[in-house]
Amino acid sequence: MKKNKLIVPLNWILLFSLPVILLTVNVDTTKTTAKISPKKLSTSIIFSSERIDEIKKEKLKIEEQKKEQEEIIEEEEINTKEDIEETIEEKENIVVKDPVVEVKEEEKPVQASDVLRSYTGKMSFYNANCRGCSGVTSTGTDISDGRLYYYDSNYGNLRIIAAGPEIKKWSIVRLKNTSFGNNTLAIVLDRGGAIGEGRTFLIDMLTNKQEGKDGVERNVVVEVLRDGK
Repeated sequence: MKKNKLIVPLNWILLFSLPVILLTVNVDTTKTTAKISPKKLSTSIIFSSERIDEIKKEKLKIEEQKKEQEEIIEEEEINTKEDIEETIEEKENIVVKDPVVEVKEEEKPVQASDVLRSYTGKMSFYNANCRGCSGVTSTGTDISDGRLYYYDSNYGNLRIIAAGPEIKKWSIVRLKNTSFGNNTLAIVLDRGGAIGEGRTFLIDMLTNKQEGKDGVERNVVVEVLRDGK
């Protein structure tokens, strides 16, 4: 009976102690959970933050590469445009020059059979500024610029002379026995009052101050090669 009395209080003690034990275990578990969860959460946040930084760096790197490529393309386009403009400018500045052909004046050889007739007499000299001269010959040739020659397509450069009416204007003659030699070709482009066969002078040669210092050459032979035009 006494033993049973002891068991009953013990049961009551255990009955009232069990909630306290369970409550204590629950509190400890909550504390443990509370201690573990923030750590795990912090680790997860750190991992996510590092990943975001890596993504940002990769994105920034891609953007820099893209920018570099765009700059390279833009520079190539500028260089290409400048090259095209330089090429156009060079082509515009190119001057096409005609080839220089040296024309050698060749005297047509005159044969004895080409002589139509001949005269012998004195030859005098005159210039474009002589007394009574106008600077233009009787055939309309301007000699005021100091020219002494007339070009003929068949005979080349010919000395300009004045002759009498027995030799037609535009006739081509060969002068022999002169201070210029024995094969001087001339063309009659002028007339003169004292010039002609049976007059003071047979012919008058257009000249300058250096030529014809003596003023007269004698026994000059005039051979007519072409009578007028």
